[in-house]
Amino acid sequence: MRPCRWPPPHRTQVTVHRARRSHVLRGCVEPKHGQYSRRAGLPPRETERQKKTQVLYCLSQICRSISAALQCAWSWRRWPDDRRMGVHTNTKDQMSPRARFAYDLEHYRKKAKLSQISLSSRMRCHTSLISHVERGRRTPTLEFAEAADRAFELDGHFVHLYRQISQSPALGWFARWAEEIEPQAVILQSWDPLLVPGLLQTPEYARAIFSTTSPPDRVEDRVQARTRRMQIFDGPSPPAFLALIDESVLDRPIGGPTVLLNQLLYLQKLSQHPRITIQLVPVAAGCVVGMISAFTLARLRDGTEVVSADSILSGHVTGDHDAVAQLKVRYDSIRADAHPQTVSQRAIGDAIGKWSK
Repeated sequence: MRPCRWPPPHRTQVTVHRARRSHVLRGCVEPKHGQYSRRAGLPPRETERQKKTQVLYCLSQICRSISAALQCAWSWRRWPDDRRMGVHTNTKDQMSPRARFAYDLEHYRKKAKLSQISLSSRMRCHTSLISHVERGRRTPTLEFAEAADRAFELDGHFVHLYRQISQSPALGWFARWAEEIEPQAVILQSWDPLLVPGLLQTPEYARAIFSTTSPPDRVEDRVQARTRRMQIFDGPSPPAFLALIDESVLDRPIGGPTVLLNQLLYLQKLSQHPRITIQLVPVAAGCVVGMISAFTLARLRDGTEVVSADSILSGHVTGDHDAVAQLKVRYDSIRADAHPQTVSQRAIGDAIGKWSK
């Protein structure tokens, strides 16, 4: 047998280790004590390195799992109702019908000691549907409400809540904004070129608007839903509201002179609120960029930014980064032409004097 040359010429250290291991396993050279093994085929150092790598990888995965669990627990502790439509209330009476449906569904399920899988088997629906309804991500249907009443042996409780949801004026995009976005907002910024912002409207002013745009049997429901939105300023941590209003709104007698006068008096009172800032944009400014539509920007507690933009037929709520950035630039451009708050308050007072005559 041709003798093997050792060490091979012009080889790196890694290649030397590989070649020596091959020579040892083939029996060409005698291994040093404890250096190589025919069964392992690897140097002890290389084996130990692999074991350490595996241990470190397992530890890193455990740490990531613990970190994710702690983050979920912390967010749940801070915002226990975050998964329920963002309605942070302590009483059921202040919840929207949709949030109440989600709350009661989970309450009755846990009271019956049922998992979501077990409840889905009783209701003959998919487990994910139970989860989505409890988290407020899906609106329940009539069939779902009837199945829930049968599963918990209730006398039409969930069907009654479903009817309240279906009859509520806060549906679609407006439901998402009024029930999910506004209660979680820390800053609200609105621009209205034609009307007083919905959050600042009196019931009479809102009724005059809805009487021309809604069916007669839905007007009062919509008025009550609009006035209830002011409750976000009664909580322990109300949002900061910055309202930009075109100055021509003060001269537009929506509902008649008396309705407008009461609205201006209410607007003047709200301008003294520590969390509400009202600025008028003068007609002389032109404000071409703001004539397209009214819109509202919201920054939520987790830093997310959302925008609601009105159109002729309906509105649109989106968190798209480009859309939010575009409207933020437009809002800053409009606000650059606005009067300071003190000047705006004097202008509202002058308009009150005008409509009082």
